[in-house]
Amino acid sequence: MSRTTRLPASAAMLRVFILHAENVQTPDSDISDSYCSVVFQGVKKKTKVIKNNPNPIWNEGFEWDLKGVPLDTTAELYAAVKDHETMGRNR
Repeated sequence: MSRTTRLPASAAMLRVFILHAENVQTPDSDISDSYCSVVFQGVKKKTKVIKNNPNPIWNEGFEWDLKGVPLDTTAELYAAVKDHETMGRNR
């Protein structure tokens, strides 16, 4: 018997998975201490910092509660891989 479970509209979530990056380089040619910063609707989330690795693997997921509102097709999500050492106050 197959059963379909419906989530209430208030349970609508956007899920984003950050898996890995390849060949991350820094301007000073040091090995990067990389993290990924993701911004959706003004809310920023960050992965853990992977030290001394040009090919970081995060395998991390983030969720944003859409508060029952359908995802707007014009909504934008920004993701950037950054070096922990070179960011002012490590933003």
